[in-house]
Amino acid sequence: MKFDSLFKTVFITEQDDVTLPDENVPSTDTSAEETPVPAPETDGIPTPDSYDVEPAPIAQPTGDAGSIKNFIMKLDEFADTLNGVDTGSLQQMVTDMDRAGSLFQGISRETSSDIIKLAEQSRQLSEILKGFIINSAKRQRDIAAGQS
Repeated sequence: MKFDSLFKTVFITEQDDVTLPDENVPSTDTSAEETPVPAPETDGIPTPDSYDVEPAPIAQPTGDAGSIKNFIMKLDEFADTLNGVDTGSLQQMVTDMDRAGSLFQGISRETSSDIIKLAEQSRQLSEILKGFIINSAKRQRDIAAGQS
């Protein structure tokens, strides 16, 4: 037995049985009795007519993807500056400065893992933002296809 039919037969009929009016007392209610309109049987699935909501707003291209792409480029450049393979990276500079007798002796051992972590985190954020751009383009196509 489905929940809707069980609910209607058990709970609603029991509630109606409890409040029976006395037949000998005249009714003081002068309003006309309204007959309830039976709801269409939908097996608990709401019909589109029963929703009382506004339609979803249509997404408009706002150009925010371009500004996010600029930040992605800056994050990638920052990661390369920190831990790139060329001679201009911070990691390479720290490694070159770590020599015996230097004021910066031991700097590579102390900072190398932190530099790698920062570069890795900036690349991770860059990849997350790239995923958002790809998904937003897909959502925009899906919304446009739904309008046609």
